[in-house]
Amino acid sequence: MNHLKSLCLLTVAGSSLFAGTAVAQGQGSDNYYSRNKYEAVTDRYQPAFDPEPIRLGTFLVNATGLVGVTSNSNVYAQNNNEKSDIIARIGGEVIGRTNWSVHEVGFDVSAYHNEYMDLSDESAQTLHGGVRGRLDVTRDFSLGARVFADKGVEQRYEPAGLGGLEKPIEYTVVGGEVSADYTNDRFRWNNAVGVTDYNYKDGRIIGSGAVADQDFRDRENTYARTRLSYAVSPDLAVYTQGTVHDESYDTTQVIDGLPRSRDSKGYTVAAGVDFELSALIRGDVAVGYLNEDKDDDYFSDVDGLSLDGRVQWFPTRLTTLTFMGSRRVVDTGVYASPSALATNYRAEIDHELRRNIILSAHAGFTDYDYQEIDRKDEMSNIGVAATYKMNKRLHIDAFARHLSWDSSGADVAFVPSYGINLIGVELRFHP
Repeated sequence: MNHLKSLCLLTVAGSSLFAGTAVAQGQGSDNYYSRNKYEAVTDRYQPAFDPEPIRLGTFLVNATGLVGVTSNSNVYAQNNNEKSDIIARIGGEVIGRTNWSVHEVGFDVSAYHNEYMDLSDESAQTLHGGVRGRLDVTRDFSLGARVFADKGVEQRYEPAGLGGLEKPIEYTVVGGEVSADYTNDRFRWNNAVGVTDYNYKDGRIIGSGAVADQDFRDRENTYARTRLSYAVSPDLAVYTQGTVHDESYDTTQVIDGLPRSRDSKGYTVAAGVDFELSALIRGDVAVGYLNEDKDDDYFSDVDGLSLDGRVQWFPTRLTTLTFMGSRRVVDTGVYASPSALATNYRAEIDHELRRNIILSAHAGFTDYDYQEIDRKDEMSNIGVAATYKMNKRLHIDAFARHLSWDSSGADVAFVPSYGINLIGVELRFHP
């Protein structure tokens, strides 16, 4: 909580200083933070082929139903004795928001079921529900809030699920957040405080049927973040941002015969730029410093470079290239390592072949550098996809992806490397 107090005090002080500067300058513009010069291919609305929202009273609602089938070449993510299967996917989502001139209330719900034709123990459901609201106190100042709940299942290729379990681990996530945003002239100040609760269901070990306890992963994450921006011009803003969090686990875990706590407190401070240049480039990139302090001296603290960025390039109106990168501390669910430095890079390209045909490709890479143990993971995700918008009611998506995983180090558990090929087609219905 000391980190939280310090962050709030620094933010208030910085905001007061910058606000005073803004009054002295006396310059104004309503468009300093508009980033709509260019339109990404996947964001472009095609009136002849994209569904229109349904009006229900004061709400505008978008609904989608989905039916699909996917071939998985290596369901259990193994490097030998691979098992393939066909997965039928069915579900849908509903997203709604009010169309008021001020304030807003919104919601989103979704439910999907994946049914494995042969390996039925892998079948699982994912559920999501969320409600959000925004109160426009003045033209410059707004308050917001949201709550959500998720029920899901970890993929076999995630770090905690690499072999040894009869079926993937199920989990629930419940959270809430309140926010306050202020924009005036060249200055923008965004703040949020929230809490997220994670609960994992125990699994079972293949063969023995023994319980694979997951209680050590159950935790509550309390966080706060703030971002203070100054627009140098209508095309460029600079900002400073900070986050703090307090990770509190429900139970301790036994390592080397003694109870150990995974509790930690951490913060990230960074500086960045938010831009949309005449050179057909738009982006938001922040670089800074991260720190994670462990409550238990048995575990080492973590610090280093933080990164969070997304840049889009528009070489033509029909093509969009997107580049993303991040570096942060995560809990992967590995028993002996409460933290790993995760570095992510991803590149995407979307091309509008015709107004109703979009071709896409992506390549993503993630590296996990584990603390406390001798293990490093490298994961790649490469694929292509196509979307055919037959009409406003029916869209068809086809995709092919290759996932690969390689682990190295003395503490590698179960599977050191493997590959998965996924090929599928999905039909999306819009009422």
